[in-house]
Amino acid sequence: MRKPLATIGALAVAVTSASAGEVYFVDKTRSEAKFEVRYFYKLITGKLRDIHGVMVLDPANPGASTVNFSIMVDSLDTGSAGLNQQLRSAYVLNSAKFSKINFQSTSITQTARMNVYQVTGELTLHGVTRRVTLPVEVVSIVQDGGGLARAWFLVRTTLSRTDYGITWNSVLDHATLLVGDDIRLTVNLVASKKVATP
Repeated sequence: MRKPLATIGALAVAVTSASAGEVYFVDKTRSEAKFEVRYFYKLITGKLRDIHGVMVLDPANPGASTVNFSIMVDSLDTGSAGLNQQLRSAYVLNSAKFSKINFQSTSITQTARMNVYQVTGELTLHGVTRRVTLPVEVVSIVQDGGGLARAWFLVRTTLSRTDYGITWNSVLDHATLLVGDDIRLTVNLVASKKVATP
């Protein structure tokens, strides 16, 4: 059964809230972030699987919900050990210095589409913090047989890597750049909370 809730997340933190919201924690075994970027004459795709987060969802007032999430850069996996090392290096993401991608929501608003929300907040990547608005679809919220309520969220967005100081590149023939600027990002996020057993 779908419910008109909103939010995304991934950063395991303690939650202190005076609201009547329901606290959900990201399930890292069921969540992942996928990315795609142009490199030379092909597209590089990869995943980041180490996602932590907590969210307070208010069913009666989705705008009062909050999100705090973190994605660990070292969990990046393209299927190539050499490429993984290059992307984590100081030339690109510099995971030794900037180990996390963080997001903290500041506001949530409904859209004209059912179960789709605009989640605005502060995104920190590569040591640079910028305000972004992410479209978040609440795919489903269901109760399983193990005493947990599970919420599934889907986020699709495009980020400019140079906006976050990730500027390494090389010029090919005819002034074509080796690496594209746009990073297409898709986050499948599953979060859960305990529910009372009848």
